[in-house]
Amino acid sequence: MEFAEYQTVVTAFQGEFDTAHELVPLLGTGAHAGAILDAQQRFLRDRVSAPGRTRAIERALGRLVRWCAVVANQNGLELNLIAHANLRKVDRRHRELGLSGITALVPDMGTALTFSTYSRLAAETDQDIGVGSDPLELSVPLLGMAGEVGSLFLEQKKRYRGDSEREDWPAFIAEELGDLLWYVSAVCRHLGSDLDVVMQSDADRLQGMEFAGATKRFLTFDEDAPLDERFPRQLQLRFVESQESGEPVVTMILRDAVPNAFPDGAIPLPNDKWKGYTAGERLGDPVNDNSHSSDAYRYHDAIHLGFLAVLQWSPNLRSLLKVKRKFDPKIDDAEDGARAIFAEEGLAAILAKQAFVNDNYLDVRKVPEELLELIASVTDDLEVSVLPLWLWAEAICQGFAVLGALARNRGGFVLADLDAGHLKYSKTPFTMRDGADE
Repeated sequence: MEFAEYQTVVTAFQGEFDTAHELVPLLGTGAHAGAILDAQQRFLRDRVSAPGRTRAIERALGRLVRWCAVVANQNGLELNLIAHANLRKVDRRHRELGLSGITALVPDMGTALTFSTYSRLAAETDQDIGVGSDPLELSVPLLGMAGEVGSLFLEQKKRYRGDSEREDWPAFIAEELGDLLWYVSAVCRHLGSDLDVVMQSDADRLQGMEFAGATKRFLTFDEDAPLDERFPRQLQLRFVESQESGEPVVTMILRDAVPNAFPDGAIPLPNDKWKGYTAGERLGDPVNDNSHSSDAYRYHDAIHLGFLAVLQWSPNLRSLLKVKRKFDPKIDDAEDGARAIFAEEGLAAILAKQAFVNDNYLDVRKVPEELLELIASVTDDLEVSVLPLWLWAEAICQGFAVLGALARNRGGFVLADLDAGHLKYSKTPFTMRDGADE
């Protein structure tokens, strides 16, 4: 991947919040340099495996360079030219030490430079190029990387105090970013990783988390199933809060479904089992907060409904509605079975726990990238894994917005519109007509 291509991707997805203050991108470099050091420290303390360390460092390296690109954008700089200038600088310094410098042909200044080419050429100026099975061998470039970030922070502090002697700030930033790129490359090399792959993966993650102006991509995972094993396209539910032993308890009632594949209600099957749902009846068991403190988790089914409305996916609700895809035993087992249900429930519990520190996901940018990556990891062998992460962020935001409304009003009505990709709340019932609400 080319430096210029990567910077173009970062620029395309750079939001106003990323530069709301000039310190934001600079702090971003520090935050992810810290994450890299944290992964190494945990490895040295035997708290994380070598593969776990590698994954953590690779992801943090990608994010570190991403923020370097934002810093470059702030100062009107091009990563491609920064990388070119750095190669010439380290080559000169290497030769001044009486060493060979870069022996391979260095591309002409300004030509498109790839991360792979940069890494290969920079390696010739690394005085210790072994691959990092020795943790201290890796620690040397890690400490150098931290030092370069520290130099940026130190000079920024001096600027705020008014005693910086840097007359050409962009030139200083360009040189420091170049040195930082060199250490990023060295860390990758000592880790046994490919810088080009690391940066391509980061670009792919960034593009998968597109928020603003995204054209939604809806996949109907059950379109090949019989009608009575598909989700209705619209579901209206009523949440009723009552008191049991002094504790708030919530009951979820299916009010309506369009299309309704079970107009006469659920169908009895052998062994006291049922197929389908009955409008007007309860879905699942009454739920309390299951906690020592009241935190509105009793309304957590709104999270599942957010998944359903936006992602067209919820093994939990498929189970409650009894519309598992029995027509295909493999799908029934792998996609609609207990493991998928547990995965979804686990995600809902984690999201609920993290909601407070993330402003209850009021905006898609309040959903941390780390949470989205956890979701991707948990669901990587499920059908929903094909959806972009920005769509998950939207599902989370809509689910928690409705959860909050339900908690504030102690119940109400919820409409999951799968065709529109929306989850809506109302204090009064929705009117559903021809598959849509008025």
